[in-house]
Amino acid sequence: NPTDKKSITDYGSPEEFLSQVDYLLGKQAYFGKTDSEGGFDSGAVATANILETATPVVDGAKYYFLSVLTRTADGDEGGKHQLISATVKGGKLYICKAQAGDKRWFKGAKKFVENAATSFSVA
Repeated sequence: NPTDKKSITDYGSPEEFLSQVDYLLGKQAYFGKTDSEGGFDSGAVATANILETATPVVDGAKYYFLSVLTRTADGDEGGKHQLISATVKGGKLYICKAQAGDKRWFKGAKKFVENAATSFSVA
């Protein structure tokens, strides 16, 4: 995506960056009255929690790495682990997102998804 930013840090902190690209996590499509179980706020059927952030430097360029767990009221796989790696280079924002369901995450997908996300670099 084209950007006027010179570095990923121009988006603010990793958390501030995520708030600007939160469409990557999916948007809640249901907007009605609900008091669902599972710790969701009244009227909400989805939630996202940042588990980890990092700001590695790869080949002289700073990257943001975020590990996010999203959950929905339908209980789909217990949630999804979403790993996002991003950087800015040459006037463009580059983002890599890899994800796996919570059940698959703990049955071995974690290593594969982490390797995919952390190997991302822009030439």
